[in-house]
Amino acid sequence: MTTHEPSPGNPASPGFPSVDPAQESLSSALRAGFNILRLLMVVLLIAYFLSGWFQVQPGEQGVIVRFGKLLKNSKADSPHAGTAVFDPGLHVSLPDPFDQKIRIPGATFRLTIETFCFPRDAAARNRSLADAVQAKDTLAPGPDGYMIAGDRNIAHGVWAVEYRVEDAEAFVRTVGEQPGDAERLLRRLTEAAIVRTVSGLPIEDVTRTNVAGGAVDFTVAVRNRLNGTLAQLGTGLAVDKVTADTIEPGAVREAFLRVANARAERETQVNKARQEAERILSGAAGGHAVVVAGRPRKYYELLLDAINEYGAAQTAGASPERLAELRDKLDAQLSGAAGDVAGKLREAQSRADEVRERLRRELEQFTNYLAAYRKNPRLTVMRLWVRMRDTILSSKSNEVFYLPQSPTIEIITNRDPQRAVEADRERLRSRARQP
Repeated sequence: MTTHEPSPGNPASPGFPSVDPAQESLSSALRAGFNILRLLMVVLLIAYFLSGWFQVQPGEQGVIVRFGKLLKNSKADSPHAGTAVFDPGLHVSLPDPFDQKIRIPGATFRLTIETFCFPRDAAARNRSLADAVQAKDTLAPGPDGYMIAGDRNIAHGVWAVEYRVEDAEAFVRTVGEQPGDAERLLRRLTEAAIVRTVSGLPIEDVTRTNVAGGAVDFTVAVRNRLNGTLAQLGTGLAVDKVTADTIEPGAVREAFLRVANARAERETQVNKARQEAERILSGAAGGHAVVVAGRPRKYYELLLDAINEYGAAQTAGASPERLAELRDKLDAQLSGAAGDVAGKLREAQSRADEVRERLRRELEQFTNYLAAYRKNPRLTVMRLWVRMRDTILSSKSNEVFYLPQSPTIEIITNRDPQRAVEADRERLRSRARQP
């Protein structure tokens, strides 16, 4: 009979306890579950640490707060290196709750202020103040908002402020974590800037009815004052634009409009007069530009300056040398003039040449007569008398009467009307032939 010894690894062998299959299955399941749990813990741990990466989008500014303190930007190539502002891009930080990541958008926000306006319903808000204003005898402080100008006149207004976060570090330290947190502060500062600016201006500048050329854009003054206050407080905010829709109270609006229209009409007439003066002066002395002391000037302005300077010197009793100097300066200006002045100067020069030539001929004729008279006085006098007689008798303006040989002579003193007409016609022809 053959016998077999039991194997040491055989659980059925004598000396080894038997294992329950159910217990074996449970043990395997537990081991697999623990392995999966360990894997999930590793994945969650990795995901937790990866959540510390901080992504700043283009146009945004990032700020990291670690244990209540702003973390400095340590990137050397960053334009905000050494500050608490992080540029657009991916940045490394600790996960929450160790680090708090704040993103400040770089967009422009708009704040509307109706503190200085009368009450309006929803329908009136879609219309301009000119269409919505009502004529009221009295204004109730509080419900009826208004501004008091420097001349103690009253105006209503709706204001709009366009602002943005310029420095995220200063904004987070002073104001808050979102641009909307600045509305309350910005509203109060804007109201103060409006009151201080408007109180130093006349009502025409506030309502933009000043057309005299000296009006200022008071919204720019409000913006500058507001930016100065925001910078002084270190808010990190910057105001890009301030707009205002202002209007007079309804009870006096018509009177304001009449005054504004009258001023506009006056300004129009003044401009027309200046243009007419410009046209006349340019036509008189030339409107071409001349550079004097680095700035262009019209030529007639230089001529007027020279004339006024010469006249002032005469009135003040200047020395003859000074008057001669100013006269030479005036002559130099006249020589370069154009327009009517140049025409008059040419005409005067032509007449001067004509008179000079006539006087020269008369002098030459007198000299010849004098020489002839010295040689033969009687003959010279007779020749001159004959020439004078011929001139008188040949003139069409004179009438010649031939006296008959009669003891009775009748002289009619009335002139021949036909001869008078012919004389006038000849005179007009001579005048027309003159240049």
